[in-house]
Amino acid sequence: MMRRASSGAIHLAPAFSPSLLYYSKNEDVMSFIKSVSSPLAGCLTLVSSLALSEASTNLEHVIVSGTRSEQASVAIPASIQVLTSEQIRLSGAPNLVQVLNAQAGIQIKDSIGNQGRGATIAMRGFGSNSSNNVLVMVDGRKLNNPSLAGPDLASIALKDIDRIEITQGSAGTLYGDQATGGVINVITRKSKDLAAHLEAAAGTDGYVSYEGAVSQTYDSGLSFRLSGEQTEADNFRDNNQSEYTNILANGAYENTRFSVFLEAQQIADDLRLPGSLSSGQIRDDRKQTFTPDDFSDRDTDVYRLGGSVNLFANWALLGEYNHREEDSKGWLGSSFTGKTQVETFDPRVTGEIDTANGPILITAGIDLEDSGYDSQTAFGGTDVSQEMQDVYVQIITPLTESLKLTLGARNSDFEAKNNIDADKFTGDITVYQIGLAWQVDNRSRLFLRRDESFRWANADENGFVIPTVDFLDAQESTSWELGGETRFNDVFLSAVFYYLKTDNEIAYDPSADGPFGPGTGANINLDESERTGVVLTSIWQATESLTVQLNYSYVDAEISSGTFEGNTLPEAAKSTANLVVSYQFDESWSFYTDAQYTGKLYASGDEANQGNEISDYTVLNANVRWDYQKFYANLRASNITGKKYNGFNGGVPPYDYNYPAPEETFQFTVGYNF
Repeated sequence: MMRRASSGAIHLAPAFSPSLLYYSKNEDVMSFIKSVSSPLAGCLTLVSSLALSEASTNLEHVIVSGTRSEQASVAIPASIQVLTSEQIRLSGAPNLVQVLNAQAGIQIKDSIGNQGRGATIAMRGFGSNSSNNVLVMVDGRKLNNPSLAGPDLASIALKDIDRIEITQGSAGTLYGDQATGGVINVITRKSKDLAAHLEAAAGTDGYVSYEGAVSQTYDSGLSFRLSGEQTEADNFRDNNQSEYTNILANGAYENTRFSVFLEAQQIADDLRLPGSLSSGQIRDDRKQTFTPDDFSDRDTDVYRLGGSVNLFANWALLGEYNHREEDSKGWLGSSFTGKTQVETFDPRVTGEIDTANGPILITAGIDLEDSGYDSQTAFGGTDVSQEMQDVYVQIITPLTESLKLTLGARNSDFEAKNNIDADKFTGDITVYQIGLAWQVDNRSRLFLRRDESFRWANADENGFVIPTVDFLDAQESTSWELGGETRFNDVFLSAVFYYLKTDNEIAYDPSADGPFGPGTGANINLDESERTGVVLTSIWQATESLTVQLNYSYVDAEISSGTFEGNTLPEAAKSTANLVVSYQFDESWSFYTDAQYTGKLYASGDEANQGNEISDYTVLNANVRWDYQKFYANLRASNITGKKYNGFNGGVPPYDYNYPAPEETFQFTVGYNF
């Protein structure tokens, strides 16, 4: 019978999926990392995973991101972790940024400090312009923008999330533009029996939040879900007040032959902008602002229409049409307005062909995207439109009952128009994927994968280039990964080694001869860069009540040719780590804590490595949860030790610019499930 399709990511995490992640920085681990980071090991990515209970010995889990339809993880030659709604619930995290910040291989940059707009995800050593090198999706809908603005992570209400699938590494063949460092796909809840909840929260820095949701599925196949949230906060910095409203409505119908859904979302995001501070200004007062009048207000409307049709046995036609429109206005020393429009349409066919060794899985489709970005300021304007027309196919063939071969290809046609001076750029790229997945036994598997990816320069980047350059070249990458997983007793382990080579990486060089004159800065194409790294994960179900998870990520990211050859790429910490401990005292009380370590790194724009490395730091969070019948309450402490660090660092002193992160914050939440 054909599996019902949806949108998502790849899954190698255990079915029990206890808490989050940990890593311990020590000499033995570092020696191990260095030993495996040879050129041969650097071309590979290994994943090894272990089961959390004797009862769960089958490695097969249903995931979406590996094929863009629901399939078993054992067929996918990739490393994917799944974060469940239960893990999010136990963490007590108030927003998606804090949830993701506790995951292996992820760095969060926050240039505003409210852990919403301005926060971006970095993976695989992509620091500069990381918002355009990690693809973020909700049920397969892209949140990435045709500008330097990062995906709106705050637009995803935590209570709407069923799970988060995190694909480590390149997925350009299956997902196209911007899927270079990884893919984050949030899978939202589906309507079930009549259910509803109400929740209220309050905390430090004037934090107040209200949210609620109601959903139901009827015997006829009709279903609906309606959710809303309202958040207000003064936040840590002066002139950093925020007000956020998010309303989501979804209606669907499903029977044995077809399904269809319609979804609408409206977001109002009003935000004061505290601006950056130099190192000296931070020493004087981390909270101060020198931009007391700056603000940015943004309204977003999203509409989605999609569904699936079972064509015949084991074959289905799927597709979604998505429309997103954002209007912004504000003041940054002078008034500005902005408008972003993104339309996508992605019809695809999935199917199976039976063989003696198992089914051949086929996914083929078209990704169409039409986007535009219009910004007007006192210094001039930007009006750029972009069109992408992609065709792709992926085939997973069983060579034996336990060995599967994955082949894939994508062709992308791209056109960018500068509607102000009528300049036009066209490009064409074809990328390929090949991978092997070997099911060693019911507890262990290995995979080997080579994937190519690409990124077209966006409107912001092409609008600020060297005067002799009209449009930046496309960024192209090749990734090698080798993976394996195994399970025994109460332990889950994972190890990932990878090598990623990038040509024409798009980056900002503050010393380049830019539009404002020599040495004023511009976006450029780097000659070549390389990233060699490892991601290690272990989960120990110590007792029925106690779970401990440890993560460690190491990446050696450097520019391998050109003017900055041999230099470390900025904003990429070589070492990051996480420790997560979750303990269930009884049916009512639970305790959760996570520690996040970020190693030294160079500030944004410092490809020349002229400045000193930014010091490493560790942030500790904790949550106590109480459940009683249908009531629940959380007391969450973020950065409980009051660590003073910056969410983002740029430039070289005395011309550095930094955005201080919040010190200790507390939120108390109460809720009721009807």
